[in-house]
Amino acid sequence: MACVRGRLRWAAAAAVLVLSGAGCGTEPVPPEYYPTTEGANTQAGQIKIRNVSILGPAPTAAAAAGSSASVYFSLINAGRVEDTLVQVGAEGVATSVSMSQPEVRVPPLGLVWVGTGPYTVTLHGLERPLTVGQYVTLRMRFKQAGEVTVRGVPVQSAAVASSLPNPSVSAPSPSPSPTPTASPTPSPTPSSVLSPSPTS
Repeated sequence: MACVRGRLRWAAAAAVLVLSGAGCGTEPVPPEYYPTTEGANTQAGQIKIRNVSILGPAPTAAAAAGSSASVYFSLINAGRVEDTLVQVGAEGVATSVSMSQPEVRVPPLGLVWVGTGPYTVTLHGLERPLTVGQYVTLRMRFKQAGEVTVRGVPVQSAAVASSLPNPSVSAPSPSPSPTPTASPTPSPTPSSVLSPSPTS
């Protein structure tokens, strides 16, 4: 039932964004890009930070202290100027945080997934065991929007990863149009040979 409520809540949020985008003349983010699981949400300037979660262990297990855990979230740029995520911090949660790319560029009116696809964020050296249902606090810093604290980040089951979208899988390219076969050049029609006029 909680999952159903979560899906309905995200569907409603997607509808609001689409309607608001249509009303102000901006290009709205397609609703199919919205996550179907719940996480922490906040905003830094024009950057909407959505569905921040930590992928933890199995529901009955714990991610041991000293181990690693993945973070996933989406970034939506509601403005017309590109911004860039340059750092993620997890003080009191992990000893260090690594990003698969030095920067995560978020284009104007665009959406970028972090945690699936080319951009990943990993917590290293957990300072305490993490179990599903716990909440932690993370920090993010953007070039334009500055620093923001993300509170109430849930630890979710690692099984959630199998249901996340994977933007790195590109759509198949269209089949190339067949090269037209050249029509054979017709043979020239033989000109009629005039018979010499009979001499009288």
